[in-house]
Amino acid sequence: MFRNIVDIKKEVAVLDIGTSTVCAAIMKREKSEHSNTSLGLLGETRVLGVGYQLAKGMKVGVINDFESLEEAILGAVASAEKEAERTIKSVFVSIPTWAIESHAVESSTSIGQIPVDEIHLSSLLNFDTSEYIDEHKEIIHTFPISYSVDGNSGIKDPRGTVGNKLSATFHVLTAPSLFLKNIRNCLNRNNIEVLGFINSTYASTLATTLNEETSSGVTIVDMGGATTSVACLYDGVPLYFGYIPLGGQSITDDISKVLRITRASAERLKILHGVSGNITGDEQVLVTRVDEYGEEHAQNISRKMLDAIISARLEEILDKVQEHIYNCGADKVMYQSIVLTGGGSQLSGLSEFIRLKKYFSDVSVRLGKPIGVTGSHDFVRTQAFASTAGTALYCLGEFAGKNFQDKGKSIWQRLMIWFKRGV
Repeated sequence: MFRNIVDIKKEVAVLDIGTSTVCAAIMKREKSEHSNTSLGLLGETRVLGVGYQLAKGMKVGVINDFESLEEAILGAVASAEKEAERTIKSVFVSIPTWAIESHAVESSTSIGQIPVDEIHLSSLLNFDTSEYIDEHKEIIHTFPISYSVDGNSGIKDPRGTVGNKLSATFHVLTAPSLFLKNIRNCLNRNNIEVLGFINSTYASTLATTLNEETSSGVTIVDMGGATTSVACLYDGVPLYFGYIPLGGQSITDDISKVLRITRASAERLKILHGVSGNITGDEQVLVTRVDEYGEEHAQNISRKMLDAIISARLEEILDKVQEHIYNCGADKVMYQSIVLTGGGSQLSGLSEFIRLKKYFSDVSVRLGKPIGVTGSHDFVRTQAFASTAGTALYCLGEFAGKNFQDKGKSIWQRLMIWFKRGV
């Protein structure tokens, strides 16, 4: 039932295919006495080499230019290889949330009035997927949500419980087989093996959240270029994934269209001035506009006008994020903290804007940067690197300080570690 598990390694290569950038990285696990990541990976993870390219050949929902996507992927891989002075022969791939679909799957097995053991737990994984998942999809993750014995629900560890029937509810994530096949083909024909896939928002969660947050309830808002993804976790288990087809590029496009300037100039204005939501003065901003004849002209515009453009789109994104949270019920059971991550969350003034507009009231809101990740580039310590870093943490495999390949552990212990990984 589980996907193939990557052997624990000291070094891994990962590929993060996002909506605005493709990032490849070679990373190394370094031991220490301290545990400082969300699921307790011991030590730090050092980036040996990183490369990134603008995402090409793909839009939300489909790969529309295979050769352009391949070019972006290979460009990122080549840069990572050059810096690390290593050759990438295999990678673990992070895929965007728009490519996944959630399924609630129930499974039961008879326990014959004897204590629940590892064999019973293992049999729960043999459920028939055809009832829930069609032949055109592949399973990416399987997360256990809850267990019950003879109808008594809410059981976290059913071992030793006596009854007649053991049941479990799983949160299963799938992705289109054709989408995954295209990615495999792109890498395989360049002599790179795909070891497995992980959802990028889940990867961001692993890199940026703390044990206390995932236990008490946390919502991850992963702001990318073309999409903003939402993941809600409670008691360490991802219960909801969703996305909004709007992101940082949407803000850039608005600035470009309204002010009639190039996208490059619009992106520069966005980065340079950020967002306030409360501009009151008559400060002017110099922009280079393009007229109807294609000629460029320098012109001053109101900073207040620029801020209004950014604020309008940002409010739309945050309104939709709140809708996702309310619709999945997170506001009632697991709405304890919000972690903002992804490249779009680097917008200057975002945290202050959220407080000013009273989004996510009475909830702790913070920016989520990769925890315990080091490297020669400042980029690897930013929100934009979160999903890449989380993919490496997932692939390295020593969550909660436990080696899931340890042959000395019982089947149950290994199952629980696998469950935490959502393999």
